[in-house]
Amino acid sequence: MVEFALVAPLFFLILFAIIEGGRFVFYYELLNNATREGARYAIIHGAQGSPCSGPPVGAATCADAAGNNVIDATVNAAIGLVGSGDIGTFPPAWWDCASTPPNPGDPSTGNNARGQCVTVFLDYTYRTIIPVLPPITISAESSLVVNN
Repeated sequence: MVEFALVAPLFFLILFAIIEGGRFVFYYELLNNATREGARYAIIHGAQGSPCSGPPVGAATCADAAGNNVIDATVNAAIGLVGSGDIGTFPPAWWDCASTPPNPGDPSTGNNARGQCVTVFLDYTYRTIIPVLPPITISAESSLVVNN
């Protein structure tokens, strides 16, 4: 009984640390996959895509100039995170691939033409099962080249 009382706290500490580590990695990978899916949606629905997403080229019109469909596709891909924490979405940013990549919340400096780049950002507030640690913010981003 004495031996169990000495070993049990260490055993349960290690057990819960392994569980929390696994949950963290799972949420991190889910967040990265969601940004990849959002960026994939953006490159497929470029200036020549239907429906197009992103800032239009020249005088062309686009029903989704702000990229709301890209945000929706990103959040839909993060379905495992919905309801389990706070997902922070940022508008996707289109930019010239030769220039410096944008930061979350930066406005688009490019358009949705073929050869332009798009970056999708997400933040997630991770909360542990046992609230011993403070919430951790996980950030993910994906950049791809528009090909349509």
